[in-house]
Amino acid sequence: MSKKAIIVGAVALAMLPAVVNRANAQSSHLMVPQSIRYEHKTIVDRLTKEAARSGVAAAVAQRALVVIKGHFAKEEEFVFPPLGLLDQIAAGEMPSADVKRAAIDMAERTKMAQADLNQEHLQIVGLMNELVQYATRAEEPGLMAFASDLAAHSLHEVEILEPTTIMIGQYLGSK
Repeated sequence: MSKKAIIVGAVALAMLPAVVNRANAQSSHLMVPQSIRYEHKTIVDRLTKEAARSGVAAAVAQRALVVIKGHFAKEEEFVFPPLGLLDQIAAGEMPSADVKRAAIDMAERTKMAQADLNQEHLQIVGLMNELVQYATRAEEPGLMAFASDLAAHSLHEVEILEPTTIMIGQYLGSK
């Protein structure tokens, strides 16, 4: 399956028209990849739904929402926009000088914020562990799967996405 077919399929599933424009336009500026924005929106929507319930799960979801909304705002402000340059960099092209400088600055900010970001990831994983424990006791496999997936999402950001942003900044700085 071609990359464009995958993106078009994602549009049908996610109903995000911006993805079509993204697929047709060259990535020449800083933007949070649509897949990450969609995933963040889906997470917040599900936590909001859980927070509206009553009981232990709702209380944990409410605490998680506070941490996650603030964390996602930081990520979307400076951690993930440089990832929008990956297609261009992979094609051997360089962004404009202004975009390059902004990406380097964001990567440096990400590097400086790693300790705080990692602490927030630990909080998120801890809260998801609480949800998994509750969901196991309450025999709610859907909630258990969601909480486990969210913990994995957090680990993915720490292990892959944040270091990729830092590497983009280092690469651009060396050119």
